[in-house]
Amino acid sequence: MNILLTVTYTGTPDADDVLAARQVVFTENKDRAGLNPPGSPLPSSTTAELKASYLSLLQAQVTQRHANNILQAKSDEAVRTRFTAAQIEQIRINLLTQLNNGATVDSVIAKTV
Repeated sequence: MNILLTVTYTGTPDADDVLAARQVVFTENKDRAGLNPPGSPLPSSTTAELKASYLSLLQAQVTQRHANNILQAKSDEAVRTRFTAAQIEQIRINLLTQLNNGATVDSVIAKTV
């Protein structure tokens, strides 16, 4: 993963925004307290602390979601979504034919990139 995804917000949070932030940070701190040994709680006493803690958790979620998207894009399911069964079979046959004709695995892979 070579990109950096960043999370920020602008504007003034309303009551619903604050409620969501407090709930997410509270839940995270509860989870951290249940670790052995307990983890350090995220600060949330001030508006600035709550904002920073909430954004750090959202940042982690966005980064994890992107990592999951990468795995999903490389999955067998992604291949089946893009190619028909007949096309997948033809690709398999073409790869094996190249190998049977003396190509190395590395050279076959290099041709597909």
